[in-house]
Amino acid sequence: MGEAVFTAEIDKWICVKKFKTEPNSSAIEVARGLASIHDSMDRKIWEYLGKEFDITKLDKIAYEITGAEYNEKKKTWELKGRKSEAQIAEALAKLSSPTTTRAIESQTTNGLEIQKAYLSRKVLDLLGIRLELDPKDVDKYLEERSKLPQ
Repeated sequence: MGEAVFTAEIDKWICVKKFKTEPNSSAIEVARGLASIHDSMDRKIWEYLGKEFDITKLDKIAYEITGAEYNEKKKTWELKGRKSEAQIAEALAKLSSPTTTRAIESQTTNGLEIQKAYLSRKVLDLLGIRLELDPKDVDKYLEERSKLPQ
């Protein structure tokens, strides 16, 4: 039996995430709880870094790299249609190009690396490639698995 608790109260952001495990809790249930905590923190990390770095400029670079277009109805940036391997390869090549690195303004090497990390995640997100485990996917998986014959 165990317990994980994450509590944050920073500025106006309050977040409380907790889950308990029982002796019969599966490893995937533990992973789902940890993923939920990670998901909450991840969004805020970039929000707070946006106070130090020009995230809007980095977003524009990501839209240029991927060819994303603004959808007025949804009020979001997105790629039209299915993403081909060629589109993904081209976007990743642009992402790691010296031209892109020069477009990121930074007075320090580590500042550049932080901005490149944000830009990489933004590009991958626009391409529909998720790096981290989505807790909702685990919930759906557990539901699907429960319907399988034993």
